Amino acid sequence: MTVSLMDPSAECGDADCVPAFRILSRLIEAAGVQPQVAVILGSGLGQAGDRVLFDGGIAVPYSDLPGMPSPAVAGHSGRLIIGTGAHAGILLLQGRVHWYEGHSLSVMTFGTRLMAAIGVCTLVVSNAAGGVSPGFQPGHLMLISGHWTLLNIQECALDQRLAGRSDLGDRLWNSRLRSAAFAVPTRLTLHEGCYAMMSGPNYETPAEVRMLQRLQVDAVGMSTIPEAIAAARRGLRVLGVSCITNVASGLSDAVLDHADVSETAASIEAEFTTWLLRVCGRIMTDCAEPAE
Repeated sequence: MTVSLMDPSAECGDADCVPAFRILSRLIEAAGVQPQVAVILGSGLGQAGDRVLFDGGIAVPYSDLPGMPSPAVAGHSGRLIIGTGAHAGILLLQGRVHWYEGHSLSVMTFGTRLMAAIGVCTLVVSNAAGGVSPGFQPGHLMLISGHWTLLNIQECALDQRLAGRSDLGDRLWNSRLRSAAFAVPTRLTLHEGCYAMMSGPNYETPAEVRMLQRLQVDAVGMSTIPEAIAAARRGLRVLGVSCITNVASGLSDAVLDHADVSETAASIEAEFTTWLLRVCGRIMTDCAEPAE
């Protein structure tokens, strides 16, 4: 089967992705699949990749893809899973690198830019987040409908021809994808709201959380926005999903710890995996339609 792939050096300005693109495109062509949806799995949410791998998927260590950064944070495996069979058309990135690890925006968005070059039309990006909005409890999910950040990452498209443009339309936090996700049955509690990205690596102070509340932020984390903007600027529709793993600092008496965050994510991971893969299947049916 000949897979329709873009040349990443032709138009999008991502020449640094070319070596990884050539390796990945050969693997995808050998698998006989057409990538449509890419999923970035956040902290403690990698089980979806394991399930696709168990069902016949193909694992590619990030280290085998030139330029692809390997995560150093617990809960990020650092593998790309190519879905086959029932999961054909899905590519899953098990883990990401973060701003607070000292990476540049070009490194942080490498995986997203590679997925765009390969030809996917939709990016599903997930994360572990602290709940800011009242009623958001550990184990709930929030579909991202908007975002906010203090970081100067608006130029993360890494293409100066696009600098200053904000005409992302409904590609970023696509409303049609959110509707599709809400329509998939799950025992998990789903919300919708605004996500804020902070720099990390420390959790937000109570004072910062009070500021976020005034800005009508519903959940806060340390990732996701650079990848989402880079994807939307390349024409991909973006669905964002936050797993609420804790109540934000100052809103409870709990002392925040990454181990507890990972434990909460693990407690819902099986149900989250089933829901996520069903969402991917649902949105692949209209993936060929042009972004709005």
